[in-house]
Amino acid sequence: MTSKFFYLLITGVLFFAGFNLQAQQTEQKELSREEQALQRANDKLARAETSLARAQSYLDEADSLNTSGEIMLSEAKAELKTAKDDKSALIKDYETKKKGLNREMKTDDRNKRDKVRQQIRELDTKNRDEVRAADAKIKEAEKKYDKGKSNLAKSKEKQKLGKEKMKPAQKSLEEAQEGLSELTGEQEDEEIEMIEEDIDKEKKENKKNKKEKK
Repeated sequence: MTSKFFYLLITGVLFFAGFNLQAQQTEQKELSREEQALQRANDKLARAETSLARAQSYLDEADSLNTSGEIMLSEAKAELKTAKDDKSALIKDYETKKKGLNREMKTDDRNKRDKVRQQIRELDTKNRDEVRAADAKIKEAEKKYDKGKSNLAKSKEKQKLGKEKMKPAQKSLEEAQEGLSELTGEQEDEEIEMIEEDIDKEKKENKKNKKEKK
């Protein structure tokens, strides 16, 4: 008994689901030509708007790349100048100190010569480390400069691509808007005609009723 009831229940559910699916398909098939044309026009308009948005995104990205590129170039130039100036000052200071220590080496005092020799070693080590740090800053500034130039180049490419895509996208959008306006305008005219026909029928019926009453 339970098994039979379960079978009937499943059969009913499947029948109901199939009925709903068939009803939906029937509803879709019953769209009028005007409704189908309107749906196609709306789809065309949506595609045109998407294409236009995509073209605009290229132009927006181009502006962003151009701005970041100009900022990077400006900062890199300033950082490069500072790093090179710092390196030149380090080298000049090192050479001055080294000359002074070399003069002090010209002494007969052995202990003093050993002490000066140690100072020279320490000076060389310090100068080497400072120059490496300065070179690293120069390299970073040059890297930023190259990145800025790259962004400007990419900006030009995106700008060109965006403009190329913008023209056909705008044209497609205008055509889609015109097509949709024509359809909606025709539908409005048809609705107006139907209303006018209804009014005429009502007037005729009123006249007929008045005559019958007489």
